[in-house]
Amino acid sequence: MAVAIERREQKTEIVQVRRVYGARWARTADLGTKALARRIVLDIEREYGLTHAPLDVERPFGIAAWVYRTPSGDCIDFEVYGMTTDLVRDPVRAERLRADLMHLVSRYNWANHDRPDDRRFGGGAVYLCSEAEERARDGRSGHVRVYRRWLGRLGRRFRPYLPVACD
Repeated sequence: MAVAIERREQKTEIVQVRRVYGARWARTADLGTKALARRIVLDIEREYGLTHAPLDVERPFGIAAWVYRTPSGDCIDFEVYGMTTDLVRDPVRAERLRADLMHLVSRYNWANHDRPDDRRFGGGAVYLCSEAEERARDGRSGHVRVYRRWLGRLGRRFRPYLPVACD
């Protein structure tokens, strides 16, 4: 009685990663999320200040970042200071400013159009602070704040300085 042995090769599946990398991804590839947020804040402050007219001549342009973690990964959101309440209330100007700044932030990220959850960092929201919000948040430019998980258990009343994008 003969036994026939059949050999089969395992099939290997090649999955293409179709990421689109931002222009500044390579020079910041080795940075952690907090260091990356600091680099983005410093670069945007320097570059935006050089290339754009002041939003309000009385107050300087400034930006700060919030770093936090979600189940899908690390996120970075941004607060922008130095504008009048009138500018924030003007939907056309505010949206144009927000779009410009979101474009600057996207240069440090990557995107995968096939898998939206495949990205270097999530968030990327730009929150424009009115004059009152800037005073309440102390308007300190260049700060990178880390959102601690335990703050979420305290409730909204105890988180007055978190931007809306973090909620």
